[in-house]
Amino acid sequence: MESTKVPPVLVDVRSDAELSVSRISGAITREQFESDPQSYSGRPVVAYCTVGGRSYLFAAKLVESGLDAVNYRDSILGWCDAGLPLVKADGRPTTDVHPYWRLFKVPDSYQVRMSE
Repeated sequence: MESTKVPPVLVDVRSDAELSVSRISGAITREQFESDPQSYSGRPVVAYCTVGGRSYLFAAKLVESGLDAVNYRDSILGWCDAGLPLVKADGRPTTDVHPYWRLFKVPDSYQVRMSE
């Protein structure tokens, strides 16, 4: 018998300024998740931010409350290091990324945007 894997819910815990620049396609915001966590019941949560710190704290809070959650430790900059695509809030492709702090290295194939 084949087991059916439930797709995870990808939660972007970055600030509104960061979210206005780009996100990983299919991700929801922390606010969206927290406004109706029951609608994601039974799905593992994968949290991300810029470099993994804020998403670690968010995932740890969810685990403490009994949810199946993990931190995408590489977060959005790791996603960019892998050359994976980003989208704007409206779903259009973009190479813009908000690095949270300018000291974080953004790959050359992406553009640093501190806000829209």
